[in-house]
Amino acid sequence: MFVNTEEFRREALHFQKYGYYCPDPPGSAGYAEYWAEQLRRCEEGWTVGGTPITGDHYQYLNFNQIKLTRTDKVEGTPEQLVKSSATRRKIKFFPDFWDADYSYYQKVEEAKAAGKHLMVGKARRKGFSYKNAAMAANQYNTVRDSYTLLCAYDKKFLYPKGIMTMATDTLSFFNQHTAWKKRRHVVNKQDIVKASYLENIDGQYIEKGYKSIIQALTFKDNPDAARGKDGNLIIFEECGAFDNLYDSYMATRPCVEDGDVVTGLIVLFGTGGDMEGGTIDFEMMFYDPDTYNLLPVENVWDEGGQGTFCSFFVPSYQSKVGFIDAQGNSLAEAAKESERIKREHLKANTKNPGAYDKQVTEYPWCPKEAFRQTVGNIFPAATLQEWRNQVVRDGLHKIGVVGELFKNGEGVVRFRPNPDRRAIDKFPHDKGADLSGAVVVYQTPYRDAQGRVPDNLYYIEHDPFGQDGGTGGSLGAAYVKKRINNFSQPDDMIVASWVARPPSQDAYNEVLFMLAEYFNARIGFENDRGEVIPYARRTRSLRWLMEEVEIFSKADGTKVRKLGRTYGCSMGSEERKGQAELYLRDWLMTPRGTDEHGNRKLNLHYIFEVALLEELIKYNRKGNFDRVSALLVGQMHAKATYFKTVDAPAEREDPDDFFNRNFFDN
Repeated sequence: MFVNTEEFRREALHFQKYGYYCPDPPGSAGYAEYWAEQLRRCEEGWTVGGTPITGDHYQYLNFNQIKLTRTDKVEGTPEQLVKSSATRRKIKFFPDFWDADYSYYQKVEEAKAAGKHLMVGKARRKGFSYKNAAMAANQYNTVRDSYTLLCAYDKKFLYPKGIMTMATDTLSFFNQHTAWKKRRHVVNKQDIVKASYLENIDGQYIEKGYKSIIQALTFKDNPDAARGKDGNLIIFEECGAFDNLYDSYMATRPCVEDGDVVTGLIVLFGTGGDMEGGTIDFEMMFYDPDTYNLLPVENVWDEGGQGTFCSFFVPSYQSKVGFIDAQGNSLAEAAKESERIKREHLKANTKNPGAYDKQVTEYPWCPKEAFRQTVGNIFPAATLQEWRNQVVRDGLHKIGVVGELFKNGEGVVRFRPNPDRRAIDKFPHDKGADLSGAVVVYQTPYRDAQGRVPDNLYYIEHDPFGQDGGTGGSLGAAYVKKRINNFSQPDDMIVASWVARPPSQDAYNEVLFMLAEYFNARIGFENDRGEVIPYARRTRSLRWLMEEVEIFSKADGTKVRKLGRTYGCSMGSEERKGQAELYLRDWLMTPRGTDEHGNRKLNLHYIFEVALLEELIKYNRKGNFDRVSALLVGQMHAKATYFKTVDAPAEREDPDDFFNRNFFDN
């Protein structure tokens, strides 16, 4: 718990009261001594009562005015906190001391000391653009010849109301109210400023001054925007908006690294609720800090994360306006309770599941919540995240039996468990990971009294990869779905999967067609790429392919047409993808009764593959979501065969026991 924190911001309080910092006149010894000491604190930091703050933090507290919401600070326990829903007006003011800011600035220093960079995931409304702008201004003001880069995917994050403008506003404040005046006569533009001026010496104009620089760069369609620059401090603003975050970061690292020597600091930020095209890269880097030379921090936020390491995170309940005591300590439990009430209200009352998802991602308690994809994702991300956590927590991901398919001596396809095979259970998968994959069976095929699998009981939804080679990023994904029927329960669910990228498409397709034979299931697939049809022709296996799905005409929605491909389904149009997304969303949200505790169950609660759940949570049309693509294709085939009957077996058997199946085939 912090105490006496007003001592850290005495200069700001004095200025706020009197309108100036130093009472001594310019040119006096007292004036020079005062500003020399303040500059020292901005460089080295300041300690009060044995508690140190960094130089960047000191400068932020005392020499930056920001827009903030003023609330009445409170003392006491969370139960004594008085909350008000009245509208509050933002005012221009010096920032308060917050414990979240203290932690952040300390992590910046830790990263510098360790020769690391820093990645930060955070909730909305934490004021980090102001904090980073202040850090850029402090670098400009205290380090001669320094070069600071403020980077964003789009210029709207930089100016006229973004971080670059915030930084130059602080520089103007310095010039007006401090002794740190630095002219910007040579370069003073919207996207770049330089502390220098021209002096006429013997008829020649010579550039003089501190010569520190702050420059704004955009990386849209250009991950090499910073290449060749020699930076001291580089800040990536709103990384969730970067479609090319990984490439941009890797291309920028040489600006602050010389071999094994780190010569500067990169800080990367992402905000929950603003995660778009850069979500996948951001999350990949966030949870693997060592690979990307990022400062590792113990994951105390995600459920089950204790003992593992990730990057730095600021949850919504830390330094939440209205839930901060007079010393800047977070009233975390009260803040979480307030947020929990909002979530429960939305969950119970909203007719738009996206509203609940948006609330959770903008005000997350943990990184997993912040990384949900809400822009361009119509799936119920929050509900999927809750189920994903339960699957991991309760070990439900172990329900599936990992193994391989083979043909016995009679040429009949069988399945055998193989503990040496490894399913690809992570999304996104790590670069260089083994992508040979495995067949996972959640429920063996239903067989009648004669040992036959009924026709039309199962079908396969499949998304192929486009070219041979085991090193590409795209995977082949196939799911066996059991159709709704009257004799084998539970139904309308995934009962097996084959997700892999072996060295050749033939190797993948060999397993795919054995999977079809094992479940007596025809294959619905995307026919815009891959080698499914040619492989079926070469192996005389066309009988296992589903007929081509009819496509609604763009010119007249009442007519239908085919592309003449005979088999499979084209997903080439945005309209068709959009329709498939709606079908899949509705399928995920279809009610399936209640569990033993009376909680509502949906179709999505019968998905036990963690990687598939994570793809659904993060889905957007711009990314590479192979598993979701397979489900989308499957929805189109399912609609086309909706009225096809499932032939009942000759003799009725008891419903399947889902958790007690025989996985050992001879």
